[in-house]
Amino acid sequence: MEDLLEKSEGLNSEFCRIFEYGPVDKSKRTSSSWIMCMVAVEHASSLRQLVMCGNYTSAICIIRSQFEAITRAAWLFYAASDQKVKNTFSTLSELSQNADQKPNNAEMIKALDGKAPDEAVLMFKEFRNVQWKALNSYVHAGIHALQRHGSGYPVQLIEQIIKSSNGLLSMTAMMAAILTGNPLIIKDIIRIQYRHEDCLPDLLPKE
Repeated sequence: MEDLLEKSEGLNSEFCRIFEYGPVDKSKRTSSSWIMCMVAVEHASSLRQLVMCGNYTSAICIIRSQFEAITRAAWLFYAASDQKVKNTFSTLSELSQNADQKPNNAEMIKALDGKAPDEAVLMFKEFRNVQWKALNSYVHAGIHALQRHGSGYPVQLIEQIIKSSNGLLSMTAMMAAILTGNPLIIKDIIRIQYRHEDCLPDLLPKE
C-alpha cells in the first residue's frame, strides 16, 4: 500500500501542474467549474492523508465528496443554467444556500447527457452505479461502516479506494485541462494517465 500511495503522490504532482496555467477566461461558468476542480483535488489529497493515518472509514467517506465535486464541476461548465451558475457566486446566506440544493448528483449526471463528452458521462454513470450505495452507507454510518470498522479493512479494499480516488483525480485533471482552453495540455493529461496506469483503475483503453 505504501508503494501505491507514493505512486499516487507522483500522479497528483503531475496533475497539479495544470492549475498553474489558470482557466481560459474569467467568466462565472468557467471560474465556478475551475474552483470545484480544485475542491476535488483537495478531497483526493485528504483521502490519501487519511489512509496514511489508518483512518480508513473517513477516507472512504471522503471519496463520495470527491465524486460530487468533480460531477458538479462538469455540470457547472456544460449543463447548468446561467442562473444556477450566477447563484454560485451569491453572498452566502440562508437564501442562497437553499437555492443551491438542486440538482442532486443523479440529476446533474442526467443533465450532462448530450452536453459533456460521452466518455466522461459514461464514467460518471459507472462510478455512481457501482459505488454510490456503499459510499452512502459509510457516510451515513450504515452497515458498511459498522462491519468494516469492527472487523478491519482488507488491504485490497483500501487499495481499490485509492485507485478509485486516483481515477476521479484523473477526470478532474482532464476537466481542468479543458478549462485552460489549451489542447496541448489535454493531450498531456492522456500521456500522464498512461505513465501512471498502475495506480489507476482499469479504465484506460489499450494502446
